[in-house]
Amino acid sequence: MGDVGLRRLYMAKSMEELNKQIHEIPKASTKRLTNAAQKVLKEAQAVDKSKDEEKAYVMYMRYFSIVSTIQRDPDYRKNKKYYDGLLDPKMTSNVIIRAEDLQRSLSRRYDLTKDAINAEKLEEKKASEKLEQAEKEKQAKKAADVAKTANRAVTNGLIDDDGFISCKKLYSLMKEQCSSYMILDARPSEDFSESHMSLPSVINIPEEILHLGLTAGRIGNGLEDPARTQWILQRHKVDYLILVDWETENLPLPLPLESLTDAMMKWDPDNKKYKSRPLVLQGGYDMWQLMYPMHTTNPKAGRKTTSSVKHQESVLLNFEYPDLDKAFLVTPSPSPQQHQTGQVDTRTTPAALPSVNRNLKPADVEELMDGKNNNNNIISPRVFNDTAAPEGSPVKVPLSSKVNNLDNKESSKTTDYQKNRSIPQLQEKVDNTPSVPSRSLKPRDLLANLAAKKMEMEEEQELLEQSMKVEEDTLKKIEEMEATTTQRETALDEQSRAHLQQTEDRLQEEIDKLQAKSSEMEERYSKIHKQNEELWKMINQVLSGQLSGMNLPTAKPDHDTEAQLQKEEQENLQKQEDKRRAMQEQVERMRRERKEKEKKLKEQAEKERMMNERKARGTEREKHHPEERRSRVDGELRPHKTKGSSGDTYTTKLRGSPRSSPVRGGSNLKRSHSAFNLSQLEEGDDMMSTGNLMPSFDRGLKPLVAPQRRNINAARQRNFEPKYGSVPRARSGLKNLGNTCYMNSVIQCLNNTTPLVKYFIEGTYSDDINPNSKYRGEIAEEIGAVIRALWCGQYRSIAMWDLKTAVGRNHKPFQGYDQHDAHEFLIKLMDWAHEDLNKITGKKPPMKEQNHDDLPDNVAGEKVIDELRRRDQSIFCSLFQGLHRSNIICGTCGHRSLTFEPFSVLSLSFPSSNRCALKDLLHHFYKDTNIDYKCSKCKKLRNCIRKLDIWRLPPILILHLNRFEHDVLMRKKQNFVDFPLEGLDLAKHTGIRNRYTNFDLYGVSNHYGTMDGGHYTGFCKSSINKSWYKFDDHEVYELSRDSVKSSAAYLLFYEASNMNVKVSKII
Repeated sequence: MGDVGLRRLYMAKSMEELNKQIHEIPKASTKRLTNAAQKVLKEAQAVDKSKDEEKAYVMYMRYFSIVSTIQRDPDYRKNKKYYDGLLDPKMTSNVIIRAEDLQRSLSRRYDLTKDAINAEKLEEKKASEKLEQAEKEKQAKKAADVAKTANRAVTNGLIDDDGFISCKKLYSLMKEQCSSYMILDARPSEDFSESHMSLPSVINIPEEILHLGLTAGRIGNGLEDPARTQWILQRHKVDYLILVDWETENLPLPLPLESLTDAMMKWDPDNKKYKSRPLVLQGGYDMWQLMYPMHTTNPKAGRKTTSSVKHQESVLLNFEYPDLDKAFLVTPSPSPQQHQTGQVDTRTTPAALPSVNRNLKPADVEELMDGKNNNNNIISPRVFNDTAAPEGSPVKVPLSSKVNNLDNKESSKTTDYQKNRSIPQLQEKVDNTPSVPSRSLKPRDLLANLAAKKMEMEEEQELLEQSMKVEEDTLKKIEEMEATTTQRETALDEQSRAHLQQTEDRLQEEIDKLQAKSSEMEERYSKIHKQNEELWKMINQVLSGQLSGMNLPTAKPDHDTEAQLQKEEQENLQKQEDKRRAMQEQVERMRRERKEKEKKLKEQAEKERMMNERKARGTEREKHHPEERRSRVDGELRPHKTKGSSGDTYTTKLRGSPRSSPVRGGSNLKRSHSAFNLSQLEEGDDMMSTGNLMPSFDRGLKPLVAPQRRNINAARQRNFEPKYGSVPRARSGLKNLGNTCYMNSVIQCLNNTTPLVKYFIEGTYSDDINPNSKYRGEIAEEIGAVIRALWCGQYRSIAMWDLKTAVGRNHKPFQGYDQHDAHEFLIKLMDWAHEDLNKITGKKPPMKEQNHDDLPDNVAGEKVIDELRRRDQSIFCSLFQGLHRSNIICGTCGHRSLTFEPFSVLSLSFPSSNRCALKDLLHHFYKDTNIDYKCSKCKKLRNCIRKLDIWRLPPILILHLNRFEHDVLMRKKQNFVDFPLEGLDLAKHTGIRNRYTNFDLYGVSNHYGTMDGGHYTGFCKSSINKSWYKFDDHEVYELSRDSVKSSAAYLLFYEASNMNVKVSKII
């Protein structure tokens, strides 16, 4: 019971092997070793809580080794109290006690595992010896059988000396993989579904469809995909065809295997030669299941059905051919007794008519209704059937039987003339059959009537497929419309805008035509579906057995074939109904999606119109009041005045002040980054000369109808401590507030993310502030204020005091002035900003457990995307969130488990310690991996293969190069990664066609140094002049393209090449 919840053993098989993973401690300073010991202890305690005993033991022993190394150092003896304060001796003793406990537990678990392995090997050895003995006995028996039939060269189409293949040879054939093969399992379909070989190229040729005289083409028609495809494409290409039933060991072959062999060797209409004659698996599936249970889907399964098919000797065609010359000379009249019994006394007949055993004739369900469409089929061989249904029976017998029955009722002196007269009457009855099947029909006849309506059902299904195609085309046109609208809004010249407007008009016309076509097809489908509604209702009743008399009778020996055909027809109807419902649901979903996008387009057009009106009114107002524009720009960004200073003197605090960051080494000289705000001095002079201005109102302006901006913290003054100076847009630096270079680097990269900048500068973000966010919209407001300050072009540098305070309030480690990871800061900042701007303001619905085993991938993917949209909708989801598809395939039964996982940053590890390219890291990330996973079908922990690819790519892709190793000393990998500046193609890593697959680099966050100390910078590409710049805290330099790539690259920011968004106006 103590092992419950512990992680399974995976690092070693014994304590000796595990102790080898406790590496020697490299030489380093005592201080560095002390820092490493603290980090290792922290990680060991975290791993211990997760119940990973192996890793916890290794980490505790590493900690003990580091402490022992420190205690042997001379520096430790000199400053023992200092180091004991950092490394608590009590903690060291506790670590030793815990390591000893883990060692005892692991030793016991290793011993149990070893005993289990030895017991398993012993069992395998005994089973192998038993199987070898059984194999020897069977080989001897086979030799005796072969000796008996040595004089026969060929038996049932198989050569005697090599007509069988043993299970061992098949297993060797599978392992060597030097020859191709296909296994044809001729057991009943129910037995095959319960358990079959877990090998490649195994298909089921059901025993139910195998009978003498069967052709290879007819076998293919009786199979379902994908078995039908494999049968058609592979049977002539493989080196070996292997036939399997339950237990055949020697000749003669049973009827199913004989029929299957004859169909391929004698009756194959494809006129292609087989590479070899079929081989029969000796001992059948029973022997394979006994010898190799690990290569079966269910090793404990037994026979579900009892075969009713005997050997060839027991099958006789029970009919005889008449003498045609004598048969048509005299037409005998049936006696009164024959009228009653419905039987003909063949002893008084000059020549007996053929007597057909219906148990041997495969009835075709559609054959019963062929008379309605083809008059030539009315007179068929069944006209010679000499049995008829009792009078008044609701059973609808074949037309030929009705001919005999009606003739018998007319007169005992039936003539050929009277028989011929009855045929058109019956044909007329068939033509007048109602469109809806009669409820009085029994299952077989009802199924036949439904089959006659196949054309109508296929027409309805075809209309569904056409509707799906129209909806797909409409959605594509709407997406093109959205992209064109975005390009038109960001176009700089009037000519481009006019050209894009023409494209929009053309797309709108095409969308209108598609909408009209969709409405027309929807109306047609409703009409056809209404006509077929009664038909589908009866199909559902047939499938559920709700109609009177729908329960099929128990199959007797004389009706096995007929009952089987009814069952197959019911299964076909069920599949057709399921397919129709799935297509109907998909079309309805696509229609809803199309209508939602149309609604969004209308709302966007209306919003654009209102914004244009608002901007026009604002421009008119600013023409009359220019001072209003100037005060709005400086009100938020105005610096603090020094107490006691005059009204026209502005200063900022020096680096040595308590509010500023400490100087990191170097010269003791300090310089001020303060400067006079000349524009504010001029404004101040004007104010003093003119005095106080009276407020003026423009009564002609009407109140705006647009939603009012939600100002949480936007109106208050911020302490940016700016250094004034005219600079190009987005070329301002960020002051270091004390080891805050990790923040500065990330913010500069986000500040060059064009769609995000446009969103914050135009102020539309304020309409999306989530009133229920636990961060109260503060993070989004501070990001917006920083971006507007960096793009205003008035400051050489600013300080992000307010953003740092807000970030530290939500994550205490960010409050101080320690170094932090830029990747960690980016993830948390994006999460906080997303919560502030999430349009889902109410309670989020929980994510359902994913179970997509029976759904197509595209349907399952859309289902997950819809769930995510119901929880999260923000600019950060739209720009940065992608979706992974994960397939986990069981190595035992082949079952596939499908899941989808969202991502915002891809964290790539290094496959080697050498120089590598970004494509190598991506290949390493998306390669197939072996994992231990509990198969949902086997219900056991299995070795599985995990296949990962990208289902949906975002327009902004962030890649994290994971350079930091979590070993003893927490070292950093300094590998040089060759990454492309343009044209990063991710198409081969995607599962389906994506809108964004080609990406261009626009930002890099660099880390120089080690884990103990380092510095972050940012390289960003300007969206205005396409030049590269280096952002080193408050300093900004132009950078050559050749200098962008370096071994310090840590975070890579890529944007889709076909995303054309520009910041057209600064507010």
